[in-house]
Amino acid sequence: MAAAPAGSDGRLHPNRVLAALQDAIGDDAVVVTDGGDFLSFARVGLSARQMLDPGPFGCIGIGVPYGIAASLACPDRPVLVATGDGAFGFNAIEVDTAVRHKAPVLIVVANNGAWQIEVHDQTVTHGRVVGTRLQFADHAAMARAFGMHAERVEREADLGPAIARAMANRPALLDVVVTPEAVSSDAKTGLAWVPDLQPLAAWDEAERRWRAGTTPRN
Repeated sequence: MAAAPAGSDGRLHPNRVLAALQDAIGDDAVVVTDGGDFLSFARVGLSARQMLDPGPFGCIGIGVPYGIAASLACPDRPVLVATGDGAFGFNAIEVDTAVRHKAPVLIVVANNGAWQIEVHDQTVTHGRVVGTRLQFADHAAMARAFGMHAERVEREADLGPAIARAMANRPALLDVVVTPEAVSSDAKTGLAWVPDLQPLAAWDEAERRWRAGTTPRN
């Protein structure tokens, strides 16, 4: 992972970021992973005694709130939120909550400027991309506006020192620009495409029957 090559755009591979974070958080960390494409990398690339993620229904956007709560509940343990930029946007405003309550959380945003699984799927399936590219927005600038220690990282040489400073100044946010060229395992398996006979249909039908009072709920 630590040797994963940069993209042709010169931006970091997500695995480089994850390898550096794993080295920094130690053995007693609480890790919260969030997102779609980046979550696919992070759930393989990070390991901790306690881990939280969006769960089986893909409720993305939970990263920052979960991380704040975990850091307040376990202030003596490192708490890392590793999130994609799209998922971060769901609850980004909660950096204000982290600052007000002095929650010792480290938020790392893997900024690839896209809903990258959908970009990959649209490119492969349809040959064009509609509505799924984002800006390479400066999330660190937003966090600093709320009084949080925050840095934007664009070079490999800056990654380790930035993580060290962030760990020493929590709550903190690192906006790490990564290449959108890295293809995650979920992108490769077509996660953005939902087949007609996927399990949610059976769940939905069972729920409708229960609400109609025709079957017991187990």
